[in-house]
Amino acid sequence: MAILVKSSTAVSDKNRWATTQECFNDAQYLFGRPFTIDVCAEPATAKVNRFFVSPDFFRFTDWATQLIQHEHNKIAGVDALSQDWPDGWWCNPPFDHKPEFLAYAIKQAKAGRSGMMLLPHEPITGWWRELVEDVAPIVYTPDGRYPFYEVDGKTKKQGVNFGSSLILFTPHYIRRTEYVPFNRNIAKQQIKESK
Repeated sequence: MAILVKSSTAVSDKNRWATTQECFNDAQYLFGRPFTIDVCAEPATAKVNRFFVSPDFFRFTDWATQLIQHEHNKIAGVDALSQDWPDGWWCNPPFDHKPEFLAYAIKQAKAGRSGMMLLPHEPITGWWRELVEDVAPIVYTPDGRYPFYEVDGKTKKQGVNFGSSLILFTPHYIRRTEYVPFNRNIAKQQIKESK
């Protein structure tokens, strides 16, 4: 099988790409209310001041320094796949674990806890067809690509070569997914228009 797109990201960092503030603001605007927790984050990358960290966070990072530098962000738990997510969750999952996080998001939604996930827009893949299509009620498709941040939560990654979507999960399972296009920076535009 030919590899058409090669990644220059270090293997140790590829599951730790951070969401940009622009993307998060758009997601929160589309969600319709503030997110209550970031279920896949680190102190430097959390978009909500309460978050879950990976068990690897304590093994592979200078976690003490991160906690001091980002003291306003509080770890609410370890290993998002082993506990319930509060209603209003936000998730930018590790790319190598998309299916596991999608299955868990579905479980949380069925238990009455809504949330939104940022995922690569890959509707022809098996994981999408099984865990997104006709499972998530809405897939928000932006008018272009969102960049990501490095693991420091500040430095923009260069050359993001895939598009992403914002996937809404709610307890209202209707066996049909609606695709809703939107313009990036919609949150900022709506704030300007309301003034």
